[in-house]
Amino acid sequence: MKFGKTFETLLTAEWRQQYMNYAELKAMIRRARELAPNPSNASNQQIANYYRDCEDEFFKVCDEELERVNYFFEEKLAEARRKYATLMIQMTAHHQPRDHNSATSIHKSIHDARHSRKDLKRLRLASSEFYLSLIILQNYQSLNLTGFRKICKKYDKHLNSTMGKRWFQTYALNADFTEDYELRRLIVGMEDLYTQHLANGDRSKAMQQLRVPPLGHKTPSTIIFCAGLFLGLFIVSSIICVISYFSLCDQPELLSSFVRIYRGPLSWIVYCFFISINVYIWQRCGINHVLIFEMNPRNHIQPASYLAIASSMGYICTLSMLLYLHHKEFGIDDPQPIPLTFIIVTTALFFNPIHIWNYPARMWFLSILGRVLLAPFFYVRFADFWLADQLISLVYCLVDHYQLGRFYVRYYSKREDAFDFEPDYVVAVILCLPAWFRMAQSLRRYWEVVVFSTIQRETNAGYENFFENPWFWGYIASATLSNIYQAIWDLLRDFGLFKVWQGENIFLRETLVYPKWFYYFAIWANTLLRFVWVLEFYMAYQEILTPYNCKTISGFCEITRRFIWNILRLEYEHLYNCGRFRATRDIHMTALNARQEEMLERLMDKSDNDVHKNRRRKQFNSDTQPPKIDKIYF
Repeated sequence: MKFGKTFETLLTAEWRQQYMNYAELKAMIRRARELAPNPSNASNQQIANYYRDCEDEFFKVCDEELERVNYFFEEKLAEARRKYATLMIQMTAHHQPRDHNSATSIHKSIHDARHSRKDLKRLRLASSEFYLSLIILQNYQSLNLTGFRKICKKYDKHLNSTMGKRWFQTYALNADFTEDYELRRLIVGMEDLYTQHLANGDRSKAMQQLRVPPLGHKTPSTIIFCAGLFLGLFIVSSIICVISYFSLCDQPELLSSFVRIYRGPLSWIVYCFFISINVYIWQRCGINHVLIFEMNPRNHIQPASYLAIASSMGYICTLSMLLYLHHKEFGIDDPQPIPLTFIIVTTALFFNPIHIWNYPARMWFLSILGRVLLAPFFYVRFADFWLADQLISLVYCLVDHYQLGRFYVRYYSKREDAFDFEPDYVVAVILCLPAWFRMAQSLRRYWEVVVFSTIQRETNAGYENFFENPWFWGYIASATLSNIYQAIWDLLRDFGLFKVWQGENIFLRETLVYPKWFYYFAIWANTLLRFVWVLEFYMAYQEILTPYNCKTISGFCEITRRFIWNILRLEYEHLYNCGRFRATRDIHMTALNARQEEMLERLMDKSDNDVHKNRRRKQFNSDTQPPKIDKIYF
């Protein structure tokens, strides 16, 4: 792989604007070659003047790039020194021995013990994130230094010069950002602190917690193989399912129960496939979804793993479908336990506490789901309201699972209405739950829509068609206002569009990650899919499809809309992180007291003195003994 592509692959996306512009400098070299005067038509003086002008322009840009890289590195290093000193003070304070003799001290120690475990957890998390930020800064340092070396070597090669090598030796190697002593001291110091205070002196345990995946780490071939294998099996079994469904037209009761039982699980599987595509797009376009969702970068799963999960679940589901449709051929008299077995198996796999089947990812999802369910009692983070938004799009899937559970309760209770899948008032409550979870949106809007929808559905039996039902028009009015508001919110707040009203990016915004056409497509697709319920009513009124099948189409359209929404919503959040140069999670820690603040200032003063001494030593060495560059450069 060429260095230009490697550079783009390994850089930290949130700091993209602070890296040296390798692509621009490379383009300047290419233009200098292409526009060079022809020796047969130009004098030697003209050629010399041309290359001198190119040299002045090129190294002027190099100086500007070097200055920007230097400034950003010094800024981040100063932040790292202060963070390191703060963590060291807090770790020391956390492990200080306390006097437990007096009654007051005993009471205080009991109070402190209640918070000790939480503080220790925060210290571990803050330390691991800080260590990750140091490794990212080290990568920034080495990648920029390599970039300057490569571009100077390219300049000398293509323009037949030695100025690139001289500039690199004189300026780049003597720049402040190339000094790695301070950064290495912080990294080693953080490892020692973690080992001593948070790992009980066990260095191997400490490094296991602190380790960072190597840059450019590729997905293991085993995962890719499993994803491809299960995807192929799922596609083949899905085709067989479709053929089997249409070959059993003479059994309408079986097909009717089949659709009602499997619509919910199939919706989840389609959604999982969309999520795997979302993650692939985010990763391919440099959108750091791991940071946005505040996942642990040491054990997050790759897009291929998401695909493997979706494909394996889909394959199991289609096998269950085929067994349900052809149960008589397998000697099974009652097919109803088959879907129940599938649901129990998948639920057991998902909730099992054994460290298999992407255990960290499953626990992360369950923790976020718990925070959503208990939304009023927790601080709302991006992942929380993102998941609540997903539940809004999956609300009919939740209803299907409720009706599926109700069916099996009635079925095994031998009730005559077991196969009645009509909605009841519990469905109205379920429809309201995602709106409750999504506190950032108006609960009142959803409540009005759901109330009108429920009353309209329950009173339709007294009218020849639903247009004669007065409650229908209340539902239409509330749904229209709600969807207009939601569509505007999507475009302005969630996507951040319509910030530019002229020029090339008209109706969009200044910074774009995806191709421009996709944004215009997303504007239309998101808006139209918001109003797919209009098509649903039309098809039901014209009796093109049954109302249940219309709801099925509407549900899958909403899942598709959410897939498009996810692409743009994560991009907008990513641009926000880029604006703040935020590349790691912000962990809230207990504020320092006055004595600790004074200690922090002393430590920072000592650190600054050490830095100045090291720079003077570096300057002295560079003046008395010029560095040997040839081996490094070539």
